[in-house]
Amino acid sequence: MGPAFAGGENRHRHASPAHARAEARPDRYPRGCALNAEALQTDFLQEKGDARYSRLIEVPATRGRILDRNGEALAVSTPVKSVWAIPADAELSGAERRKLASLLALERNELGKKLADTSRDFVYLKRQVSPDIAESVEALGLKGIYQHREYRRYYPGGEVTAHVIGFTGVDDAGQEGIELAHQASLGGKPGSRRVIKDRLGRIVEDVESIREAQDGRDLTLSIDSKIQNLAFGALKTAVAQHHAKAGAIIALDVRTGEVLALANVPSYNPNNRAHLSGAQLRNRVITDLFEPGSTLKPFTLALAIERGKLTPATLV
Repeated sequence: MGPAFAGGENRHRHASPAHARAEARPDRYPRGCALNAEALQTDFLQEKGDARYSRLIEVPATRGRILDRNGEALAVSTPVKSVWAIPADAELSGAERRKLASLLALERNELGKKLADTSRDFVYLKRQVSPDIAESVEALGLKGIYQHREYRRYYPGGEVTAHVIGFTGVDDAGQEGIELAHQASLGGKPGSRRVIKDRLGRIVEDVESIREAQDGRDLTLSIDSKIQNLAFGALKTAVAQHHAKAGAIIALDVRTGEVLALANVPSYNPNNRAHLSGAQLRNRVITDLFEPGSTLKPFTLALAIERGKLTPATLV
């Protein structure tokens, strides 16, 4: 037993200095861990911190206006609010959900689905709401529900110029008419900048501009708003009087060939497309074929007179 005991005692004696030091300085291990985290994990932690709070945000370009030949606005962009949420922060009661869903014209289960994915830091609840709705939502003071500014296209001419101008979608890109045909020049190019945001999505520091936004260019058409209004009114009256299914009209400047007016019936209001149908979108002036019929006879007679085959007094 002696040797065995002696051996055990010897092992304890060799281990005891380190053990004693550990007991004497119990704070060495936490400090070592902190030092390790600071010295060896700085890049990792910095990367995680940047990923959480540093954001590269898009700076939207202002869409160019569409004007008639006299400078009258046919399409302009107006600022509106969009409602969004951080699902993990949106701890709403049943009553709060009902109020919010009602204001945003959403079904409660639809709102519930949008708020269900708590892994997302951003989800749209409703794009481009009216100022009244935006104010009502803000007045609720709901946690995790926020708003930011966007732009929505407004068309002063409504149904009168709908088939000429067309419209844009919710992301401000052209979908029909001039808005679509000239998307590249009207839309411009968005920019970007790096910012620091807090947990509530608020910008607390503007770090740097990555790319400046290039606003879209204004576009002036040959359309004359006054002639356009007269043409549309006359067409609408004619379609009603003759119980026609549809009608189309176009007015040209005979000297230059410029289009002064172009309209179709049925038409639609591009500012409110909730019940828009394919028949309303149809631009018959552009898409339909019309038999020229008697419109060519004057040219035939003019050629005959020019060649001496007929005179203005000749009976035809």
